[in-house]
Amino acid sequence: MGKIIDFYKSLNKQNRIIFWVCTGIIFLTILRVSIWSAKKDKTPTAKTFIKQIRSQNKNEKKYGIYNAGVLKLKDALPEIEDVFQKENDEGIKRVCAWSIGQIDFNKLLTYLDSSDKKIKEITFETLLKIDRKNIDYIIGRFDKEDADTKLRILDYINSPEYQEKLLKILENDKEEIQVRKKALDILKEKGKPEEIETSLWALYYNEQNDEMKNYIYQIIKEIQKRGKK
Repeated sequence: MGKIIDFYKSLNKQNRIIFWVCTGIIFLTILRVSIWSAKKDKTPTAKTFIKQIRSQNKNEKKYGIYNAGVLKLKDALPEIEDVFQKENDEGIKRVCAWSIGQIDFNKLLTYLDSSDKKIKEITFETLLKIDRKNIDYIIGRFDKEDADTKLRILDYINSPEYQEKLLKILENDKEEIQVRKKALDILKEKGKPEEIETSLWALYYNEQNDEMKNYIYQIIKEIQKRGKK
């Protein structure tokens, strides 16, 4: 330290100014590096989000799950799936489904085969939120689903563009009556009368189930009334 003092005293006025300027620059450089290092250490990592996913605080858990999906963190996928399967809070389950779809879309599709109806329902909804075109994949599974799931799928195809699919469901005499009736109800509201009336009459004359036969006739008459207005 003494040598530094002696060195400083030996400097003229101009060199002393230069000395302090250099010292200041070095100090500021060290300070900036320290701040950068501190910020870097605080940057969230996969471990940070996994810790949040395990949190008992619901908001923190949602935040961790959501950000893991945004960043497509594969390391967080097992944790998110575990929460999706065990969590009772529907809001958290929906965030889980969305994040699973962002990280591994095919993994999300596997939950369409879940025996848990709530998980299955949320999966259907999430697929459509990710991309409305996923409705085609869901429709492709129609025949293998149970009646409750079919009724829910029909809610998603409540549109004129699915008229042909709805007619096929209606024509399937092996289908549950409630499912066929709902398909017919949608056709009544969304179908094109000039295109479906002939098909409905043909179906009426060939229908073996009296309940369904009467319902088809009733709907035909309602469609005809609507066409006269």
